[in-house]
Amino acid sequence: MKTATDIGERGIGLKVLTQNIDTSTPEGRLFFQMTAAFDEFQRELIVENTRAGLKAAAKRGRRGGRPKAMNEQTIKHAEAMLKDTENYPFIGDVIDQLKIGRTAFYRYFPTDRIKELRKEHFYSAKS
Repeated sequence: MKTATDIGERGIGLKVLTQNIDTSTPEGRLFFQMTAAFDEFQRELIVENTRAGLKAAAKRGRRGGRPKAMNEQTIKHAEAMLKDTENYPFIGDVIDQLKIGRTAFYRYFPTDRIKELRKEHFYSAKS
């Protein structure tokens, strides 16, 4: 609505060829404003229904979003594999074994955390 008002104040008319709307005429402005009002109303209903649905799902114990890639047990297993540089010399080996994405792995194990878990490996590799 605001954009339509701004355009109208600058003396710009809108002509929609497929729907025969011409905002330079009083009938066209009325139709355009009514259509805009219905669209705004519909959008608000969608938002309201979405919020109500999310609230009802939360009451049932449901939470939206993607499931977590790793649980506590998987994280501990990954930590053990990261410490075991003999069997898992490369980070890619750990990621492949876990069968998760590289991005998900680094979300749980930032570089600093990996260095902390593999400190003996880093120090022995530099010596």
